[in-house]
Amino acid sequence: MEEEHKDFIGIYDESIPKELCDEFIDNYETAKKNETIIDLSKENELQILDSTPEFIRKDEVMMVGPTFSNVYPRPPVNAYFDYLQKCLVRYMNRYNIEFHGTIFNDVFKIHKVKKSEGYHTWHYERNNPQSMDRIFTYMTYLEVPKSGGETEFLHQSLRIDPKVGRTLIWPAGYTHAHRGNPPLEGEKMYITGWFTGGRDPLG
Repeated sequence: MEEEHKDFIGIYDESIPKELCDEFIDNYETAKKNETIIDLSKENELQILDSTPEFIRKDEVMMVGPTFSNVYPRPPVNAYFDYLQKCLVRYMNRYNIEFHGTIFNDVFKIHKVKKSEGYHTWHYERNNPQSMDRIFTYMTYLEVPKSGGETEFLHQSLRIDPKVGRTLIWPAGYTHAHRGNPPLEGEKMYITGWFTGGRDPLG
């Protein structure tokens, strides 16, 4: 695995084997065909409702709760989490981050973005009371377009090209507002989620 760090953004190339990326793509298409994708536009088993207007984001999204949901195969998820954990350890070591508690990673999303689609509005991951427990955001590219589809960070003036098996980790707060630029040729598919920390009521 090759790693690079820019303005608290960790970039980990070849962090996930291509074979595992392909397996996620195949499983996604199977779940879509079998209609086991969780519909985020209405109440669902995860109790998550995504009401983002279509003019802000237009893509396909599948929410996966691998620790308590049966909609997605566990073996590839467990393998992915093992690789992702190695990226997190490198990130925390690079920036000497200490967290005296448990870091959770129990749900993530898979996005499929077609030409001209994507999440084009600047946003960050701790922008409402329900998301204040998010510490870091992560993203792994499963499929990439021939051109376009960069992940762009506003305050860092940085665009990161999508590469299959490339994982990004960055802080979840307002300092790292970002957006997904549209694929210009081809499609993009990626995993994204959050490392969260639970609040200790006795702390």
